[in-house]
Amino acid sequence: MLAATMLALAALPLALPTLAIGDLLRARTRVPSVRLYLFALQYLVNDSVEILAAGPYWVLAGFGTRLRSPSSIERHRRLQQWSLDLLERRAEQLLGLRIEMSSEDHAALEGPDGRQPMIVVSRHVSLFDASLPGIITHRAGYASRGIIMAELLADPGFDLLYGRLGSVFIPRDGGPSVTTAITDMVRGADPATAYVLFPEGRLFRPDVLDRSIGRLATTDPERAGRLGGLTHLLPPRPGGMLTLLDALPDADVVVLDHRGLDRYRRLADIARSAPATDPITVTARRIPRSQIPSDDAARIRWLDDIWLALDRDVKRSI
Repeated sequence: MLAATMLALAALPLALPTLAIGDLLRARTRVPSVRLYLFALQYLVNDSVEILAAGPYWVLAGFGTRLRSPSSIERHRRLQQWSLDLLERRAEQLLGLRIEMSSEDHAALEGPDGRQPMIVVSRHVSLFDASLPGIITHRAGYASRGIIMAELLADPGFDLLYGRLGSVFIPRDGGPSVTTAITDMVRGADPATAYVLFPEGRLFRPDVLDRSIGRLATTDPERAGRLGGLTHLLPPRPGGMLTLLDALPDADVVVLDHRGLDRYRRLADIARSAPATDPITVTARRIPRSQIPSDDAARIRWLDDIWLALDRDVKRSI
């Protein structure tokens, strides 16, 4: 990652005019390829800063013996906040990705009783919405811990920073170790913590939806019949949600939804059309714990109903 950052910086004088000429030859007068290159460069720089800070932070934490101490967590949290804020600004300045939320949606995040643990779920349609729950919950004054796919361990800055802040990286095939990891994630966390989960487990694509429904038809025909009408979301995987609900018996659930990113599912999409002209509108709906079923079968149906409602909302908006 450090080498890639240095290479991208060194190539800047050649890359920018080359990309700009390519854009102009394609009549892309707002040079989207240049914008994406600069945003990717900012991501690389942020990641490199996180990597370089990890060593001194490890020394300050008693050579790794006190990484979970309040002072160590606070140092890493400030670094995370800096990185998220900077990437959000660059996404708006370079790519036109501007986040908008109403005061009612902000209030749903804050909750009626001050800072209490909450579970935040969101659909996952683009590379750019992966950071959305973290940005939104940090705006509301929450720390965040995520249940993250193990593939992201390939990003060393992300691995070091988010791992030290208590997030867990899980394999796609799940298993008993996942339940243990999620339960351990909850222990010792600050009460004002948002636990972020993407129940679909991966980015939406139509071909993935077909395969997911096909597998579900084999393992759980009833759920497959219930979720067979999905067109814009993947069937939710209930394991992480069930574990979080058991580990956090008093936590409300906040459902995030967004509009404006469905057209940018791949980097190539934003490379062709940046900057975006419409904002990313985010809505938040808080579900009080008293409205959430207590047994697993009812909870799975409850989660499926949320996903079906989100899918209907997406259909109506396009």
